Amino acid sequence: MTPRTRLLVLVAAIAGLGFSGASALVHHRLLTDPSYTSFCDVNATFNCSQVYLSEYGSFRGVSTALFGLIWFGIAALLAGFARVTTPAAPGAKTHSPVSPAGAYLFAWSTIGLASILYLAYASFFVLGTACLLCMGTYASVFAIFLLSGTAQSVSVGDLPGRIGSDLRALGRSPVALTVAVIFLAGAATAVAMFPKDNLPKAGDAPTNQAAQAAPAEDAVKQWLAEYDKKPKVDVGVPADGAKVVIVKWNDFQCPSCREGFVWYKPVLAKYAQSHPGAIKYVIKDFPLEGECNFATPNMNHYAACESSVALRLAREAGKADEMEQWLFDNQAKLSTDSVREGYQAVTGLTNFTERYPSMLNNVRQDVSDGVALEIGQTPTYFINGVKVLGNLQPQWLEVLIQHLLAKPDPQ
Repeated sequence: MTPRTRLLVLVAAIAGLGFSGASALVHHRLLTDPSYTSFCDVNATFNCSQVYLSEYGSFRGVSTALFGLIWFGIAALLAGFARVTTPAAPGAKTHSPVSPAGAYLFAWSTIGLASILYLAYASFFVLGTACLLCMGTYASVFAIFLLSGTAQSVSVGDLPGRIGSDLRALGRSPVALTVAVIFLAGAATAVAMFPKDNLPKAGDAPTNQAAQAAPAEDAVKQWLAEYDKKPKVDVGVPADGAKVVIVKWNDFQCPSCREGFVWYKPVLAKYAQSHPGAIKYVIKDFPLEGECNFATPNMNHYAACESSVALRLAREAGKADEMEQWLFDNQAKLSTDSVREGYQAVTGLTNFTERYPSMLNNVRQDVSDGVALEIGQTPTYFINGVKVLGNLQPQWLEVLIQHLLAKPDPQ
């Protein structure tokens, strides 16, 4: 590895550490502060929060951003302690010793490249949302992959036979050994101390969230005080005697909307039983599809308008709950044809095509109301008139519901 290549790899690794560190900080805030809005939540197309809180934002409860920090840390160590090679002077009989660092970096970056290709596919094509910080890490990994591919003095195929001797060589260097031990200890501490993302994901059964840890009392008091100070907006939904009115602007092809459905279904069912009529939950349409939403670009949500119409028609038939469940259960394979078939299967009716144009106008009215309220992403909630971007974690929603139910009725 030449001095120039090592420098460039170190620059890319440090950049990756910066992007991963910022990602970890954002994910930490999202898990610990329900009022936090990430600086990289630009709109529905570029939204880090939706990515971090999705099933792809963590692995077995550990933030993907932490894995990124560890990956870039190892890449930086490999480059930092690599012996550099310099061209031999004309007529010289000795050469710089061969370093396997380039081969190790190439093997390591191949693993990293496979990981980011998977995550990029999940972000762009499954979630339909891009994370700017994640894109920075993708670029850094790709740069290290390209640079290390040209810096191999040892064949990657020879690495299995070298690992033992290279580790022994590391042990003979006090500085390298000390740095490696500190790095491993720091990585283990970070993984252990980082709040675990054990929230239910979109594919989980709705009942899996019942035992979520209650938030700390001090954090609850502070957050509720801040909530009570926030401006309240009239969203045009009458309370009809309810003390808590939750209005959700929804897109049935939005993964975070499905996640919110999974999180909130058992919470709402619990309070419907313990406090009948006290909570009103309303779904408003904000499909991210140009056919019925002039305010946002298409996001490959080509069945979102049909899905909104299907729910409205099913509501008329008394099958709204079943239709909503079907749409979210089948989110990954929704299409214009499958929505029609699903509507017929749920309701037994065949009037979807003839009712579609007129019902689509009602969807557009919801969109127009959402634009007036400056809806920029799905889901967006208004809870007793207070705007909430994205999904509150279920334990925080319970805290808020209990707080609002305990308030005295206005005189």
